[in-house]
Formats: sequence, structure tokens, C-alpha cells
Amino acid sequence: MSITGNGLHHRSRRRLKRRKQEKGSIDIRKEMQTFSPGDTVVVSPSPYRQRNIPHRSFFGLNGKIIEKRGRAYVVEINKGSSKRRIDLMPVHLEKLN
Repeated sequence: MSITGNGLHHRSRRRLKRRKQEKGSIDIRKEMQTFSPGDTVVVSPSPYRQRNIPHRSFFGLNGKIIEKRGRAYVVEINKGSSKRRIDLMPVHLEKLN
């Protein structure tokens, strides 16, 4: 029998899979989008950019942009009764209207 791993992307094949229409295409607009502090965003990881991808427990959560650090943004997310701050690339964020 094989032993399964316990890495960061453990059991996330379905969550990080691209749809058939998206295969082979890279959306440069998501890479270049900008946010300002105070914007509300949704964490939606992009499978074609595995760098700086958040942990799967943050997938689909709403957060608020706190500041910009280099090319990434610091996002404050309410997780249960605590607030978490994570650094994310703009590829993994979508603006919430």
C-alpha cells in the first residue's frame, strides 16, 4: 500500500483543478489587478499560479486589504472568533462589490 503525504496541498486536487474552458490560458488581468487599503476581497486561489497560494482553509473567505507588501497584499480574514492576516498575491484575490 502507498502512504499518502501530508503536505500543504494535501487532498486538494478538486479545489485546484481548472475547468475545461480555462486550460492553457493565463489571465494577465488577474496578475496585474490592484487593490487599495480598505477594499473587501474574496480569496479564490488560481491553480495556474501555485506560488504564494493560501492554505485550503482560507479558500472562499472574505477579507479586507490592510496594506501592500512588495507585489503581495496583506489581507485580514475573520476565521471563527479570531482575525488572521495572510499575505497573498493579487492572482488569488477577487474584488467583492
